[in-house]
Amino acid sequence: MKGKLAWLPLVLIALLVHNSVLAQDKPPLFVDEDTAAIVSELNTSIPALMEKGRVPGLQIALIRDGKIVWEKELGIKNTVSREPVTSETIFEAASLTKPFFAYAVMRLVEEGVLDLDTPLVQYLPRELIEEEMGHSLDLEGFRRDWFEKITARHVLSHTGGMPHGERGTPYPLSFEPGTNYKYSADGYYFLQKAIEFLKKQKLEFIMDAYVLEPLGMTKSSMVWQDSYENTMANGHDAYGTPQDFRKRTEAHAGASLYTTAADYGRFVCAMLNGEGLAENTVKEMLARVIDVDKDMGIGWSLGFGLQTDTNGTAFWQWGDYGIFRNYILAYPEHKIAVVYLANSFYGLGICQELVAHSIGGRALGAESLKYLQYDSPICTFAWAVIDQGPQAVDELLPTMYAKHPDLLSDRAIGMISYFFTEGERFDELIAFYSFVVEKKPESATAASGLARAYLEKGDFANAKANYEKAKEAENKEDFDPNTVDWALSYIEALEQLMSPSSDYLKTLAGDYETRHIKFEDGKLFYIREDAAAKDYRELIPMSKDTFVMRELIYFRLRFDFDDTGAPHRVTGIYEWGQEDHSTRDK
Repeated sequence: MKGKLAWLPLVLIALLVHNSVLAQDKPPLFVDEDTAAIVSELNTSIPALMEKGRVPGLQIALIRDGKIVWEKELGIKNTVSREPVTSETIFEAASLTKPFFAYAVMRLVEEGVLDLDTPLVQYLPRELIEEEMGHSLDLEGFRRDWFEKITARHVLSHTGGMPHGERGTPYPLSFEPGTNYKYSADGYYFLQKAIEFLKKQKLEFIMDAYVLEPLGMTKSSMVWQDSYENTMANGHDAYGTPQDFRKRTEAHAGASLYTTAADYGRFVCAMLNGEGLAENTVKEMLARVIDVDKDMGIGWSLGFGLQTDTNGTAFWQWGDYGIFRNYILAYPEHKIAVVYLANSFYGLGICQELVAHSIGGRALGAESLKYLQYDSPICTFAWAVIDQGPQAVDELLPTMYAKHPDLLSDRAIGMISYFFTEGERFDELIAFYSFVVEKKPESATAASGLARAYLEKGDFANAKANYEKAKEAENKEDFDPNTVDWALSYIEALEQLMSPSSDYLKTLAGDYETRHIKFEDGKLFYIREDAAAKDYRELIPMSKDTFVMRELIYFRLRFDFDDTGAPHRVTGIYEWGQEDHSTRDK
């Protein structure tokens, strides 16, 4: 079902709403508290927190006086096999990789390999840059003037204006470098390419030499190791279902670290103790480059997020690969920190309490990200429905809505829709949106949401009827009519079933980089190497050049033709406007 959630507004997926407004005071840090007492309390509180928060497995490292004083492994690697998490268990660090990479960059800066303020285009050949972007630097509409200003300092502080997974032609840049903040993994990858070119080595070998080996991180790697087959934890989705390992064979500066909490804790200790870097370099790395949220005291340094409150300034980072969610928070002045890794979609739903129990204070960085906390009304409702079935919507929602009117806020609707769509719980989704429409009868977005729920279930008649209601509704606030057009054209393609000639379809079959199209029994079938789906899927024509696939509503594939009329490229078209291209192999 991967990808079914993609029709939801992206901001609703990104802003995973937290529960209640936390107290505005800043609880004190556990600077002078007895370590044994803290550990004793954690041994009791964390298992209970994991159970309430639906987190199967977790590792934690507690740091005091710049040393790891306690590490603990709790829960299970996999909810099916029930294997326990141990000190050998490997987790995906996800974005905890970014500051880890930044440390290596600062070492290279000290060696004079690169300069923080030299534009990265000066380190890379033009052809390599254009290959990565997918077009010429001279392409009309591309902000080459902005691109040629991007430096390592901009990348590490997320002030380069580069994308974070978005694609497009021309390559999308959001603002002039140094003038704003935009979190960007793509920027880290761009810097990675510059460093690999300068060092004439792959990133995994650079990280081995500059970070892993010097810090004794013996269990960690930037790429998949065969030994991880036996030691890796499975990530778990919103339904607690274990997912397959993601075996990354190419290092990525922003995401690919495999590690343990204790290993990552060694890196955090190095930051707290100035190990491996000159004192001035550490100060520069942890200096605030830009404010992200002044009211919350949130900013960004060269690699880490920063939070400033009455306890001082701390550095932090979260990791989110959906099924692995992790956090690190450290106070350099007091040399205290906590690192935890969780193999669950809900891993950051326990962050606030886990930090409060382990080092005190508040995880303002995580709070600013608005991750859904385990005791929120949204979780309480969604989990009850997941456990009890669609009848629970009618039984619980009226009472809960009366108590928590925000359950029908736009953000809450988006999150609840995500839960039910992620698990293909379409009866629950229909019941929920029926209640929303009852309470918001004039809302086009409510009617459109109910229509989409029917469409996901495959009930085209009710989908079309509710899309018509959406178009006729009086309240068009936040309503995008393009979503209706997209859905109706998908339905039309499946209902009319065009029949292009076999001779024509055969000309389209072939290999297009990682995309592969085969002709069989008068039809075309499609697979992409790096996609979640592992089997070929039938391509259904909606026009001569554009095709859809059943149960993949948000995606279309278009064949592009050269001047001779031969297909030379395919373009993936996504409902939210993104496109990506794959050129036909010669």
